[in-house]
Amino acid sequence: MMNDTALQPAKTTQTSQRLDWAAGPWSRANRVFLGVAILIMLALPWGVYQLGIGRFLLHLWILFFGWSVVAESWNLIMGVGGIFSFAQIALFAIGGITTGALAKHLGWNPWISMWLAPITATIAALIIGLPSLRLRGPYVVLLTLAFSELVRNYHSQGPKWVAEGGYGLRYVPKLGLDEMLGSDVGRIAYYYIAFVLFAIASYVIWRVFHSPIGMSFRALRDSETYAISRGVDPYRFKLLLFALSAFFTGLAGGFYVHYNGNQSPAILGFSVTITLLAGIVLGGWGTFWGPILGTGIMTVLPELMREVDNYRNMSIGVILALLAIFATRGLGPLIGDGVRKLIQLFRKQPQAG
Repeated sequence: MMNDTALQPAKTTQTSQRLDWAAGPWSRANRVFLGVAILIMLALPWGVYQLGIGRFLLHLWILFFGWSVVAESWNLIMGVGGIFSFAQIALFAIGGITTGALAKHLGWNPWISMWLAPITATIAALIIGLPSLRLRGPYVVLLTLAFSELVRNYHSQGPKWVAEGGYGLRYVPKLGLDEMLGSDVGRIAYYYIAFVLFAIASYVIWRVFHSPIGMSFRALRDSETYAISRGVDPYRFKLLLFALSAFFTGLAGGFYVHYNGNQSPAILGFSVTITLLAGIVLGGWGTFWGPILGTGIMTVLPELMREVDNYRNMSIGVILALLAIFATRGLGPLIGDGVRKLIQLFRKQPQAG
């Protein structure tokens, strides 16, 4: 009788070995990196205000935290689960519509209504996930794109309480931090809220990556027949994947609408989807750090190229094309390989004396 190792697809084993740039989830390198990153993130708001660029830089960081949550969640369902869903931005918008409408039209406290955003997004994801279970490849793409277009039309041409004549939600109540704490301190408070949201979502997704559930997701992606033979229920696990991916996406959408005070139907434009997808692929999809790195690049790069505004989109396209050619696995794995080689080189250095 063949053993389980012989039956296991090689791709699944190789993929599980490339999940992180260090040796393992609790490796010393990861712990040091994480500790230093958290300290920098906590000290950053107060430091940048000393340089006179606090409000704008913190705004970019808040956007980065929010969109990173969406990118990580999308990578979970597409990069890890192998389900080519294009409904992620629609789920983000549904979260914003839910809490924005409740706070504006029914007078709900945004701190309360915001927690209904992930619930509504999760329910919507399960509804779209059920028919997706029996579809494969391009049919899932078409179904989820149709769902996104349906949400966009509803947001721009639907009832007044959600469309407002094609402008979407405007003058949505914010969280009140600016009024309570002042403009500058209020922006710092928004930064910390976004950071906590990002940290919690990243930790949960990281745990999924390094858990039997994550291995089941990858097994279904690489060989559904093998996964079923090992007792993995494809319907239950795929619905769980849709729910996990939608929950934090909806929460990010809820925070976003109360941070900006509005949500336009333009958020559901194809350019937003492509930009977010480009960040995931650029960083390295199917990896943990890749979507975070790619989102950071796609957040900062347009701002760095404002001086060449007329050629900005073309220049960004050229940069992405070059990276796609010379870093086919994404920048995350490329940087990870470099870090590993540096660590090995350092360990091989002869000790003094």
